[in-house]
Amino acid sequence: MILSSGNEKRTTRFCLAGAVIVAFVLFATPVTADAIRLGSPQPEGWPQPHSKGSSITITYSYANLLDGTFLVITPAELRAATEEALGLWASYAPLHFIERPDSGPAVSDQPYAADGHPQIRFGHHELSSEVAHAFYPGSEGLSGDVHFSADIPWTVGNGRWNYLEAVTHELGHALGLVHELDEIAVMNPTYPSHRFDGLGSAHLYPADIRQIQRIYGGGIGSVHPLNATPEPSSSLLVLTGLAALARYRRRHRQKVCAGNGGELDMATGERCRSQRFDR
Repeated sequence: MILSSGNEKRTTRFCLAGAVIVAFVLFATPVTADAIRLGSPQPEGWPQPHSKGSSITITYSYANLLDGTFLVITPAELRAATEEALGLWASYAPLHFIERPDSGPAVSDQPYAADGHPQIRFGHHELSSEVAHAFYPGSEGLSGDVHFSADIPWTVGNGRWNYLEAVTHELGHALGLVHELDEIAVMNPTYPSHRFDGLGSAHLYPADIRQIQRIYGGGIGSVHPLNATPEPSSSLLVLTGLAALARYRRRHRQKVCAGNGGELDMATGERCRSQRFDR
């Protein structure tokens, strides 16, 4: 069919308007952070050995998350942000997160047997329509795993794709929390919300805290990474101080001896040996 000039202009305007709408949807509006296909629609959380409020240990690992695929964020920043998210949830419930060396199959959404693998495995792979997703607690290998899109330019700063915000949200699902639809919360289903602006800025809202404590009870947990830098022991501090004092006294004595021409050191009462100076 041959279109008239007027029809062509109307068609062109329609196409341009459609392109503008598509661009707005893709780049200006929040998107669904994760699909509602995470497991049971009513998760119960990880089993607690006793009643609510009792301590529970949850193991985690970095599957391929730290392999350098994300070009805008470093592995050290990924680790720091993940540990901040873990610590945030552990601030309101008795959850003790212990890092383990990773084991299990390559990261994907294919089911696999738990077989003693870490309960929560952080990784990335190509996602068709989400920026990230997680799996609810359960008895399968995928249960608790958290996956991020390998095609997203993740950052920890003020950028659109804030990893800290995403990992805090997805970790909530891995612990059994569902989307919050009625109140402002980290667990709102849209992303990004631009609520975090860098390491140290993560926080939860009352609705998030109520959800986590409804599952596990109130309390305080902890995070135990594998590469934690140990605090220096008291004995090490004492030895370091003694060594520094010895160096100071030796250098001081050298100066006195040099001034006395090799005679008696008036500061220590010892005979100077001016011919032997430590460098």
